[in-house]
Parts: sequence; structure tokens; C-alpha cells
Amino acid sequence: MSKILILKNDRAGDLFTSLKLISSLIRDYKDVNIYLSELNIAFSFFFQKKKIRKVNYNLTINDKIRILYDIFINNYDKIYILSPKSFYFWLPFFFRKTQFYAIVYEGKKRNRPINYLRKYLYKFRLISRKKINKYSYRQSQNQLIDKNKKLDENYSGLLLPEIDANLIKLLPEKYIFFQFRYKFFNELNWSEEDIIIFLDFLKSKYEYVLFCSDYEDNETSNYFKNFFLNNFSYLDLNLNKKYQNSKYNGIYYLKDLSGVSMFNVIKKSTMCIAKEGIVSHICFFHKIKCHNLFNFKIKNTNDFIHQKISYSEWCKDMKFSFSFLDHNIKKALKKIKNQI
Repeated sequence: MSKILILKNDRAGDLFTSLKLISSLIRDYKDVNIYLSELNIAFSFFFQKKKIRKVNYNLTINDKIRILYDIFINNYDKIYILSPKSFYFWLPFFFRKTQFYAIVYEGKKRNRPINYLRKYLYKFRLISRKKINKYSYRQSQNQLIDKNKKLDENYSGLLLPEIDANLIKLLPEKYIFFQFRYKFFNELNWSEEDIIIFLDFLKSKYEYVLFCSDYEDNETSNYFKNFFLNNFSYLDLNLNKKYQNSKYNGIYYLKDLSGVSMFNVIKKSTMCIAKEGIVSHICFFHKIKCHNLFNFKIKNTNDFIHQKISYSEWCKDMKFSFSFLDHNIKKALKKIKNQI
């Protein structure tokens, strides 16, 4: 019986690009261990029957020692490098009896890993940062499946959570879901007033607006969390309570939204709008309509080509609508108006 190790300590959105492959491995092999990070551990509910180990997104020396010791004592048959840490690409050189599967990168300045180390990989797929990719990151990972195996199209290897009856009672029947990301809107130089105008605009298109904010526990994130709690009605899905504020009727802030709650809130939504990332990947999983927001600046042809390459890596197979926003809130709303 094969022992499988999956190295997936990256961001939450990245985890969703790997779910079909991981589900296939869990379905086909009984002994599967998975490494997650502080950024995606909230979605570990998918793998409750498997051994989950948490390490840092940026691996520490202790993390590396733990992983080396784990591989040394467990003699894994197959290891899947689904988080492109430089440290991981040295593992095949030292553990040559193990079959390593990986996504590798072709960069403008350097390749990751160097070409010499690639020969120690049992199977890999290439993502280019120099030209438009034929396959997205998600599709490339799915191609790591062994030839004698089939992808788990129905995600039967995952534990998909049921929607709690209390959650159904709290949520309106139809709503648009929005994720506020401080850094994204700060780069646009949007004020608190602009954010309120944006939420009001969403309310003009949908009877109800549900939104959440950043997961990060820092001064800025906590400031906006308090700002939203003081100015809007909010739902506390952990306590199954609703708090009304008549100031902006029909707009609800989702307090301390957990990973499983986000998964199910998006599942029940009519549509979502957010910076490209975790929300768009969950929408793709549920087949929910999503409008992606981008804020990068196109100054020249090289910038345009770079963004097309990036789009081919992350969004090529998703086929969602999208808008490029700038600091002008009125222009931004005009761009989005006919998309949602």
C-alpha cells in the first residue's frame, strides 16, 4: 500500500486549485498525509480523516527539520510538491527512492528549480512566467495524476460540509457576496466613504449584500472590522446571531467568517464580487457566477504582456468576468455596472 505526502503550505486560494488532484489521491490511497499553512489551515475540514500537519507559509528551520524527519522515518512512496518552495525541490536529490511529483516554473531571470534538480523529479508540469500558458495552474496540477488513474471529478475523496440549518435561517434567500481586502483598496486609494458608496452600489443591484473583510489579525484589519461593525448590520455566524443597524438596510457584514462558513455562504450566494483570489476559486468550485476585480497598472506593452501571462496561469480555465479598477470610484462603478 502506497504512502503519500502532499506539501501544500501556501495560500487559501491556491489550495482550491489543488483540490481535484488531492481528492483523487485521497480516494485512491488510504495513507495520505498533508502539510498546510497558517493561511489555508481554515479549509482543513476537507481532509478531516487524514493526517494534517501545520507548518508556516514561509518555512522556518524547525519546519524544514520536521519535514525532513517525517520523510526519513515514513519512507513515503510518492510526494507531491504543490507549494513551490525552493527547499522542497532539493528533497528529490536526497530521497531518490521516492517518486516526486511537482509543478516547476520557468522564469524570466531564473527557473525554479534549476534544470539540474528537475531530473530527480518523477513527473512534473511546467508553468511559464515568460509566455502565455496553454494550461492553467489548476489544469497543470491535474495532469500530475498517474496514467492508470482518473481524476475525481465529483470530489468524492473530500469531506464536503453540509450547510448548517442555523446558517440557512440567518442568510437571506438571494444575495451578492463581496470580500473586502484592505491592501487591494488601499492601493486604489479608496476612502471609507468610497467603500460605503461601493457597498451601496451593490445594494442598488441586489436586495441583499453580504460581505466580509481580511482574515489577518493586525491593526489595520482590526480597524476596518470595527468600522464595519459600527456602521452596518452584521451576522455572527459563530453565535448564530443577527444584529440590525438601520443605517444601511440590507447590507450585512459577516463577523469573523470562518473557512467553512465562507465556503457555504458562497455556495448559497447568487453572485460574488472580489479581488481575484480565494473567493473566485470557491465560486469556481461551486459553479457560482463571480466578477473578479483587478487593480494593477498597465504602463506599457511589457506590463500588458506580463498580466496576460499571469492571467493564463491563474484564471484561464475559470471564464469569469473581470474589471480593472483605479482610484476613481465613479469610473469603477461604471465599469462594473453591466457585469453584475
